[in-house]
Formats: sequence, structure tokens, C-alpha cells
Amino acid sequence: REFPSKRSLGALGMIVIGAFGYASTDQAFISQGYSAYFWPFLYLNVITFEMVYGKKIVKSVKFKTLSGPVQYTNLLGVAPMLLFAEMGGEFQNLDYTLQQYGVTSVTGYFQKLPSHVIALVVLGCLVGTGIGYSGWWCRGKVSATSFTLIG
Repeated sequence: REFPSKRSLGALGMIVIGAFGYASTDQAFISQGYSAYFWPFLYLNVITFEMVYGKKIVKSVKFKTLSGPVQYTNLLGVAPMLLFAEMGGEFQNLDYTLQQYGVTSVTGYFQKLPSHVIALVVLGCLVGTGIGYSGWWCRGKVSATSFTLIG
């Protein structure tokens, strides 16, 4: 890969100068030091990995349809989702909610919900699926850096 142009290096330099300028006046940074930025740095590293890995998947693995990478990344997210749900006590909350409604299954719970609530859940699922498909479509069209900026 070729080295960034002088213009790109200048833009990156301006970003670094702006970040240092912001941090030098941020009260959290002044009082807590570098620990104030632990979560933002962690997020930066995770999203950088995710964007580059996503682009590598699009380029190297030949999925037959756009559904392939969408389903692949959704499958990768199941284990962490279940782990965080357990750590956050969501399964206990579900048991408590089922007891409140006097049902023994999630299906019974859905049958007790008003139709407009079910419609909102279905709409949320459709929008989330659309976001997954549009994100992977966009990743196939632009560089990982551009996609990170597009978001």
C-alpha cells in the first residue's frame, strides 16, 4: 500500500492537534488524566478492528449474496450478547416479567402484549436488518476508512 499523500498527512496532523487541544481543556482529563479516556480509546480500537476485519471479509470471503456477511456478523454477535445479558441480569428480569404476566413462556408473554407493542418490536427488527444489509452493501463499495466516516 502506498504512503498517504502530504494532504492526507496534513489532515491527520490537524486531527491530532485538535484532539490534544480538546484534551488539554477537558475537565475530566485535567482531573483524571489518561484514565478519563479509557473507554473512548477502547471503543476506538474495537471499531478500528471491526471496520478493517469487515472490509477483509468483504474482499477475501466470497459470499454468494449480501445475506452472507450480514448473517455471519449477526452469528458472531450472539455469544457476546448472551454473555452481556447474563452479566446484566436480563434472564432473571425475564423470569420476573413472565411471573408478573402469569405466563410460563416468551410466546405466552407475546400473546399478552398489545398489538402496537408487537408492531414496534417487528418494526425494530426490520429496521435493524435493513441497517445490517445497508452497512455491508456500503462496506463493499468504499474503503474501511470511508465507511468509518460514513458510519
